Amino acid sequence: MTASIETLAEQMLALIEIVSDQERDIQTLKHRCQRLEEHDQAITVAFVTFFHVLAAGRVARLDEIATILQNIIGKAEKEERPQESIAFLQRLAKMLLDHTGAEPAVEPSKPEQIAQDD
Repeated sequence: MTASIETLAEQMLALIEIVSDQERDIQTLKHRCQRLEEHDQAITVAFVTFFHVLAAGRVARLDEIATILQNIIGKAEKEERPQESIAFLQRLAKMLLDHTGAEPAVEPSKPEQIAQDD
């Protein structure tokens, strides 16, 4: 009986150690996720700033840049690129369109428009 209690105690300690390790791993992953979200936000700010500089310098209008992004999104969808990348481009295009009040010139989900762009 004493041997089984010792075995049970050892197993319990092993489980506690495993749970502690998993908790540390979860905390590490949460921290990495937060850093990635902050990085994503920084990239978004950089892109939007760049697009506004182009618009301010009259190189391209924001709605034109949004249309270009819509075309890139269409190609990315056609090539089955990662959804996170496509979503990022869609957010950029939406932000630009929100600033101009314009509607997207191209719907990326329409295959006939994507084919015309090839």
